[in-house]
Amino acid sequence: MKTVFDQVEQNMDRLVESQVDWTMCATPEQLQEARMGQLALHFYGQEIPAHWLGELRGKRVLCLAGAGGMQGPLLACAGAEVTVLDLSAGMLAKDREIARRENLSMRILKGNMCNLSLFEDGTFDLILNPPSLMYVPQPQQVFRECSRVLHKGGALIMAAPCPVNYLCDFISDENGGYYKAVHRMPFDAREHDDSGWVEYGHTMETYLGGLIECGFTINGYMESQMEDITELYFALKAVKA
Repeated sequence: MKTVFDQVEQNMDRLVESQVDWTMCATPEQLQEARMGQLALHFYGQEIPAHWLGELRGKRVLCLAGAGGMQGPLLACAGAEVTVLDLSAGMLAKDREIARRENLSMRILKGNMCNLSLFEDGTFDLILNPPSLMYVPQPQQVFRECSRVLHKGGALIMAAPCPVNYLCDFISDENGGYYKAVHRMPFDAREHDDSGWVEYGHTMETYLGGLIECGFTINGYMESQMEDITELYFALKAVKA
């Protein structure tokens, strides 16, 4: 029987085939800038602060659900020892192609972010998790595994949609339409969409409280408001205490 994660994998592979914008790989110019010490990791029109990343050369970095030929190759060009783990074969293929073309040493693995049993305790210095926790029913499973595979003092940098993304539906009218709050949190897209799309709207309590319960201290936070008034994202840095 197909699981939630089987459906997520299928959905992601379809998006790769459709070439949606966030599946685009790093450009040669971006890779060269990273080699020259000018790494830029973009976050919805902004950049992840450089001090969140710190010195990357020789740092053991896990790109968690972070395939797609963007973050992993950029971090490798910046001198990090990069492991990429993702559920989508289509996204992983992009990393393999860039690693081959650019002669980058990257460990590229297929796996579920909720189960990091491939890795021993304290394997990584840094985990980078681009927006993907909205495809996981229980983010705390991920936080618990991240805490285990990070060494003491290691950091998790993650990004996710804020709850407001899921509260409203757009109502069309003669004046151009408006947004109406109709959904309670947490939100499960499968209850409102029979297309097979899987997405979960989590509360900030789930995100922030879950990190704290798993032994993290949050020491960096930022938000990015998109043109759509209900489309708001956050990124944070959390350190394993």
